[in-house]
Amino acid sequence: MSRKIVAVLVAPVLVAGVALGASLVGGEPAAPPRDVLVVQANLQDAIRPADARDTRDLDNFVDRLAERVPAAPDALLLAEVLDRGAHRLAHRLSAEFDQRYRVVVAPGRDAFSADGSVRETAIVVNTGTLNVERGASGFERIQSEDQAYATVRQAGSDRRLRLVAGHVGGDPAVAAEEFHRLGTDGDAIPVLGVDLRLSRCVLAYDEAPVDCDPQAFWTAMTDTHAYSDAAYELALAQGLRHSGYVFTPGAVAAAGVDDGLVAGEECKDAYDAGRSRTTRGECRADYYADSPFTWARVGAPEPVRRVVLPREVSLGHCEFGTRVGAVVVRVANRTDSAVTDQVTATAAAPIAVDPAEAALTAPPGEARRAVVRVTAPQETPPGRHQVTVRVGPTSTVVPVVIPDGPCVEPAVYASSFNPGRPPEDAIDGDINTFWHSEWSPPHPLPQSITLNLGSPTTVSELRYQPRFDGNLNGTIREYVIYVSVDGRSFTEVTSGTWPVDAREKTATWTATDARYVRLEAHSASGGSYASAAEVTVS
Repeated sequence: MSRKIVAVLVAPVLVAGVALGASLVGGEPAAPPRDVLVVQANLQDAIRPADARDTRDLDNFVDRLAERVPAAPDALLLAEVLDRGAHRLAHRLSAEFDQRYRVVVAPGRDAFSADGSVRETAIVVNTGTLNVERGASGFERIQSEDQAYATVRQAGSDRRLRLVAGHVGGDPAVAAEEFHRLGTDGDAIPVLGVDLRLSRCVLAYDEAPVDCDPQAFWTAMTDTHAYSDAAYELALAQGLRHSGYVFTPGAVAAAGVDDGLVAGEECKDAYDAGRSRTTRGECRADYYADSPFTWARVGAPEPVRRVVLPREVSLGHCEFGTRVGAVVVRVANRTDSAVTDQVTATAAAPIAVDPAEAALTAPPGEARRAVVRVTAPQETPPGRHQVTVRVGPTSTVVPVVIPDGPCVEPAVYASSFNPGRPPEDAIDGDINTFWHSEWSPPHPLPQSITLNLGSPTTVSELRYQPRFDGNLNGTIREYVIYVSVDGRSFTEVTSGTWPVDAREKTATWTATDARYVRLEAHSASGGSYASAAEVTVS
């Protein structure tokens, strides 16, 4: 069924009294170009011939777009799709949105080239809203995969955009720099729709915290090059695990991720084998890929973009008997001079913020982030509160929710850890895995690991098993042990020195009640870091 969708206009950014991107006609500013609606998707429809021949998933994708995006898309930046699939999409999009779409860049009938490289990215545009510049489209190889690009001009305006559809085959941090270069074309606004195979956070979370330690590629794009991650900033998708991004320095007015994606191994296996007609009804009717699509409305870049996120903080996570969450403040500076903003955060009890005041400086052409920790006592009853965050001249009120039900608290904490060596590895009963404090960048001693026993328990002994892989780096020599009932106030119960070897060590003290037991390393073998294969208390 064809459906007509009217695009939503957004307010322009004013610079010296004239809308950015507007032109003067007869001495008066003309209406600025509307935002460009871009969709990024990995359709997983290029590698297996049977899957590529079965186009039901592509049809489902178009149906899903019609349900989830606010207007007819202007451009689709696609990964894992072949020429036949791209043209099928253009045909279906034209019928669904009553617009005319055409394939600008697409691979051939096979994703694999004779030289071993891969080509399976494509760009499809709405010809009623975007004009492709002659000679400004094609493929460029990055990490053994050919990435599609095209420079387009908005119909009826001088606004140019550089579109890139990307899919990496190697290190995303290295690819990020190449995508930035590929997205640069004079005054064109880069819009990178890329699948980087990794989620934003270094660690895999079911619901990633907004302030998690980010991957190197994400820091390069969002800090060094001041791109906005559209879904992170505006889609309430900070906690959604996905690997597809829309990066742009343009102003993002709205964004979304298809968080209702129908997925699962049964659906994927059926489509991979080209058996969509015989799979179960939900897969047949709704499945298009295991990776959700992302959309964003992109406008002209703002000289300075200030963002406070998330839109709502839920304090359903606990640490050391305290409900914890965070607000992230981001300042992206597209000017030639450094920008320093004062950041202030205020909240009424029982909500607390830390820090309440800070200065945030974004160098020219870069962006910087600041984290405001939001906390409340664990026993705080369910309800709604708020934090007010002021960044330079702007002020934002962020709702804070105390959810009903138990507060989720981890079984172990660490003052730092290196990715791949989390504190959970010190309580898993396997001496072949181990926790290691962060060494790159260096986090010098003292460092600690704290066990959460779940409830106050009488304890008098800690057992420490150093790493058992033939390497004694991080083996704790000088130690201090603390205990706590509430997680807020810790008391030292013993200290001492252990020999540096791989044998299990013990520390004892007068029996006392504790819910949390902390082992703190003050010196260790090999350098200023700590490690542990197993830590237990009795």
